[in-house]
Amino acid sequence: MNIHPTAIVHPDAQIADDVTIGPWVLVEASVKIAAGCRIHAQVQLLNSVTLGENCLIHGGAILGGDPQDVAFKPETVSHVVIGDRNTFRENVTVHRSAEADGTTRIGDDNFLMASSHVGHDSIVGNHNVLANNCLLGGFVTVGNRTFLGGGSAYHQFCRVGDLAMVKGLAAISRDVPPFVTAAGSNSIIGMNVVGMRRQGFSAPTRKSVKTAFDHMYRSGMNLTQALENVSELELAPEAADFIEFFRNPSRKGICLR
Repeated sequence: MNIHPTAIVHPDAQIADDVTIGPWVLVEASVKIAAGCRIHAQVQLLNSVTLGENCLIHGGAILGGDPQDVAFKPETVSHVVIGDRNTFRENVTVHRSAEADGTTRIGDDNFLMASSHVGHDSIVGNHNVLANNCLLGGFVTVGNRTFLGGGSAYHQFCRVGDLAMVKGLAAISRDVPPFVTAAGSNSIIGMNVVGMRRQGFSAPTRKSVKTAFDHMYRSGMNLTQALENVSELELAPEAADFIEFFRNPSRKGICLR
């Protein structure tokens, strides 16, 4: 291990042999850090944080802090579990669960830009980008390969589907379906065609997703009617996944504009 002499590392922390820990870092007793991680100056790894392999934590980030919940009791034991190859830029915050033995989870290959925030009990999938000052409230669920624009904010219990793109400064208090572009206040402004192309969606698959999108957003039917009549469509698996997002239980409702 390469641990700077000014770092404060609890002897009970579990740290792989090749981890680098910079100056003025704080690592608490229940922290686990896997191989290949690099921890820059003034990072705090608190409570029960588990870091996967080859994560990069930039200066000032705080992972595992108490949730911002006025009813939370600090003696509650809860967790943050982070996968492999994630990058946390300057001053990122990730809060531990507000529930006893609960877990805030971040998957693999995510890039969290400066001052972004993942609230308690949120679940973030794989290959996502959270741009500067992106804010996830508690219990937010983010799928895979999303791009969440700078300064965008997400209310508690919202879901964001796979390959969604949300523009900067958006205010999201409802669920964002997969493969769409969202902006403003819960507004769906189109499909994330560029994202689908980059992920190798064929032209027929993109066309099928567009058919499903038009059925849900441009047919003139309400949500109940659209779901009742969707059996008339022949859809690719990805388009069927798009429709299934609308069927799944939602705490906040779905962005329908």
